[in-house]
Amino acid sequence: MIRVPGNQALPMEPGNLQGVGFVGLAGAPNVGKSTLVNRLVGQKISITSNRPNTTRQKVCGIYTDAILQAVFVDLPGLHEPGDRLNEALMDNARAGLKGCDVIWHVRDARYAAEAPDEFTAEMIREHVLPTWLVWNKIDLARGGAGPSGHEVLPYEKRFSISARTGHGVDQLLGALARYLPGGPPLYDPEQVTDRDMRFLAAELVREQLFRHLGREVPYATATHTESFEEDRPGKILIRVEIMTERRAHKPILIGQGGRMLKLIGRSARQEIERMTGRPVYLELWVKVRPGWRRDEMRLRELGLKNA
Repeated sequence: MIRVPGNQALPMEPGNLQGVGFVGLAGAPNVGKSTLVNRLVGQKISITSNRPNTTRQKVCGIYTDAILQAVFVDLPGLHEPGDRLNEALMDNARAGLKGCDVIWHVRDARYAAEAPDEFTAEMIREHVLPTWLVWNKIDLARGGAGPSGHEVLPYEKRFSISARTGHGVDQLLGALARYLPGGPPLYDPEQVTDRDMRFLAAELVREQLFRHLGREVPYATATHTESFEEDRPGKILIRVEIMTERRAHKPILIGQGGRMLKLIGRSARQEIERMTGRPVYLELWVKVRPGWRRDEMRLRELGLKNA
């Protein structure tokens, strides 16, 4: 598990927190849910890109201060699935919302005048949970004022924020501390996510695929950490497999003279080193796995489908 020495949490005795609970972040792709989770916990734990459907697996970000411990459940962007992989992602999203105390319906403030995505609204309705409307990207919306738009759910509260700049985030946290029930902390106050570095290393490699490759290739790829050796002198040794569905993608991933793979590896290594605070030796290799997005066994092995 990832811990941050010196996190803003204070020493505490069990039972003295004003608010404790789970918050599910639901929304259409590319509305900024992962950016918001990273902002809330004060560290990058969810990968981001300017493309939709970057997030594939549930990642929990844990925020703790003197009165509040909130577990923010970052989920894949909700959308009509078109293949077996996306069916599995939507099943995971449904499962991730179960057990939450409140759902934040995150929407893009730039498109407030447009009707909200009905698929997302219907999935939120299925869970019959208190729901807050969170307008994100208010800094990019015309006029920068709180939007008013179509509302298809009975929202208990409404907020306008910018996950990128932090505008309105403190008010959102303050309202949450007053809303969640009191109780003992669920996690160590220095822990900021439920995921370990083995998982995050593979995710950080996949993030670079989205940032450096064309539109199609990243969606046909997956990453998996084959080994993670940190109990050794010197650098942490990490080996990550990049699997691609199509043989034509392998030379694109590697690049002329291996340049693309080196760029992806260098960029991912720098992110992993920032997260671990240690030097890293990162090995990448590309394997062709035809039809992996339709292979239920492969999807389970990758953690993309529940067993």
